[in-house]
Amino acid sequence: MTRRRALGLWVLAGAGALAGCTRVPDPTAHSVTTNGVPPTTLTRTHEPVPAIVHGPGAVDLGLKWNTYLTPLLTYAAALGSGMTFTEVEWCAVRDLPGEEQFAATDRALTQASSYGFQVMIKLRVGNCSGTPAPIDPEDGTPKQPSTAPDDPGRYRDWVTAMVRRYLPRGVRTWAVENEVDAANFWSGTPQEYADTVHLVAAAIRAVDPGAVVLDAGISSTGYGVAIAGELLDAGRAEEALAAYTAYFARRHEGGISRFPQVTSVAGLRDVLADPRVVRVREMVAATWAVVNGGAVGAYQLHFYEDPAVLPQVLRYVDSHLAAPIPVSAWEIGTAWPGPSYDEDRHARDVVRLVGTLLARRVCPVVYLPLAFTPRPGKAPVFRGLVSPDGRTLPAGAAFARIAAAAKASAAVLPVMVGTGGRGSILVGTTTSLGLLWDADGEPRLLDLPGGRDAALLAASDSLGKTVSLAG
Repeated sequence: MTRRRALGLWVLAGAGALAGCTRVPDPTAHSVTTNGVPPTTLTRTHEPVPAIVHGPGAVDLGLKWNTYLTPLLTYAAALGSGMTFTEVEWCAVRDLPGEEQFAATDRALTQASSYGFQVMIKLRVGNCSGTPAPIDPEDGTPKQPSTAPDDPGRYRDWVTAMVRRYLPRGVRTWAVENEVDAANFWSGTPQEYADTVHLVAAAIRAVDPGAVVLDAGISSTGYGVAIAGELLDAGRAEEALAAYTAYFARRHEGGISRFPQVTSVAGLRDVLADPRVVRVREMVAATWAVVNGGAVGAYQLHFYEDPAVLPQVLRYVDSHLAAPIPVSAWEIGTAWPGPSYDEDRHARDVVRLVGTLLARRVCPVVYLPLAFTPRPGKAPVFRGLVSPDGRTLPAGAAFARIAAAAKASAAVLPVMVGTGGRGSILVGTTTSLGLLWDADGEPRLLDLPGGRDAALLAASDSLGKTVSLAG
């Protein structure tokens, strides 16, 4: 059963904020305007709300894996609990007879449950035109972008059937589409996306009023051009160039990037004027219109870049949320192509990624992919926690350690380290785990005594710097 729980210090403030932002969606009021985007300079006027927590601890961690890479399942089984998600396309199953429409989803739930994982479901329309699916350049597999459903009534009936079937199996969390700013996932218009979200959300809530419905999630790379574009629109050209350069640094260095490298403001203007990027920003604006229009109950975050730029993304999200709703990270990971990739640095990045998200009360945090899926001619971009043959990588060892502490945690403390350092402490009854880094130091995992005060004192002693609660 899904429940809301405050992480750490903000139980009363968070509960009050949540109670104060209850909205009743108006199904007739969901038109989309994409002529402008709110500036990224807006400041947040509300505190984060309590997280949506499913498991026994104060926060949920999770994994996404390819079910046919069987060596990986040993790692999932060792974690023993967490969140995952599965995706299903209506057009791929709607003409199958009877129970066959649900067979793949049934298998995904059965497998996940056998390893102690709870499942969230991502619903996609797909494309019912019958045209062959193009090859996804990121994954090397056929990927059919969604369009608006050609028969909205039939699609609504299918969504209703999905919710009725999987509610008894514990599925209470649903996402509508995936990364609609990416052309390989959505080919419809911004308005068609908004209409689809409202149709699906209404169908889900008619069966399960307590269900959590999420948006499609802006792609990780979409944030890079959205932030740079808003800074440029606000007249902050040099900041826009610096933000764009930092955001895509790893992808550009590795020679594999959705958007090109630029060295001047003029070059950045050219990128942002490209029709593909214009469409990305239109779909990002449509996402914010849907989120702030009351259609969804939680915001879906995707992020794969250097964790040094994650705080800027979280500030961007905060500034665009018109009212406080929970933030859930269905997809976090590490996009690091090229020879500069380092396994040990990846492990430290995982500590900073997760520590930053926990401090912001983002939950669940689902790492994707569990392992890189090798194919002929496919270069590794998205780095896993486990090698394809099942070897646990340093990043996997770090994530497993955090997951174990999360499962046993009673609270999460966002903390400051010295002057400029940050992190989180997962507080348990007898032991705690610190995910901490100095302003100029490497992220570290620290085993600490249980209890808030004991953990803070031990962390300060271990680092030789004051560790205090973040205000």
